[in-house]
Amino acid sequence: MLPPFSIVIPCFNEERRVSDTLRVTLEYLGAHAPESELIVVNDGSTDATGTIARQILSETKIATRLLANFPNRGKGAAVRSG
Repeated sequence: MLPPFSIVIPCFNEERRVSDTLRVTLEYLGAHAPESELIVVNDGSTDATGTIARQILSETKIATRLLANFPNRGKGAAVRSG
């Protein structure tokens, strides 16, 4: 069964911000919409964005997916792939 809704977060070289963004988003979803889904799209990052996102997503009970676009295709493509 599909979740009632999905949130897509596109990321490109966001290693300094992705941790806080994902933690706050997951905390909110856990409290208000635990049946939802969080999709993170690493859009060709050359820093540790993907590694950090993978670690955080592995620690939650919320349904999550980590997708990767290589090379970078732009924000629109990242959102559409999610």
